Amino acid sequence: MSSRFAKRSKQRKVNRILNTFITIVFALILFFGWKWLFANDRSVKETNASPQPVEVETSEQETNEQQQPSEQQTEQEENKEQVEETVVDDPNSNVIREIVNPTWQPIGTTQSEPHVTQYDKNSVDWKEMLDAISYATGISSSDLIVWFIGNGGSPNHAVATVSKKDKTEHYKVFIEWVTNEGWKPTKVQQLKEIERRP
Repeated sequence: MSSRFAKRSKQRKVNRILNTFITIVFALILFFGWKWLFANDRSVKETNASPQPVEVETSEQETNEQQQPSEQQTEQEENKEQVEETVVDDPNSNVIREIVNPTWQPIGTTQSEPHVTQYDKNSVDWKEMLDAISYATGISSSDLIVWFIGNGGSPNHAVATVSKKDKTEHYKVFIEWVTNEGWKPTKVQQLKEIERRP
């Protein structure tokens, strides 16, 4: 009898220890689960509230030219204000509007100085002039019909008349050569009708 009683007593102690252990493990799971959920919720809120800036590798020149976002925004707004767009309200004129944008830059060049303008369609100069025209009009060079590119009044100036391939838009584009930097747009005129020559 006493050995049976001792066995039961021992079994009860083991059960008690196991139950206590299970309760502790369960409590720990709840505690860490709750902490993990709360931490995730908090990090999501923080991420939504203030996104972290992404670090991007930049060259030394780009780093020197970096500005605060507010300064960049101000500069972009100023550039928009500087763009001169004139609507031509003359029924006898073929020009719809004229655009002059001071932010236009030279497109770059692979040519060396002294530069001599080439109007040969197979020349590097012709390709770079097309790139400048495309830049000014916002139309891909592969989507342009070139009616004319010729002298714009001096050796360093050229003028072109072009259309979109679907002939829905027509432009006269004025460009100038910048030493060691390539062709730069100076003025764009949107035309009512195609001009095969200026």
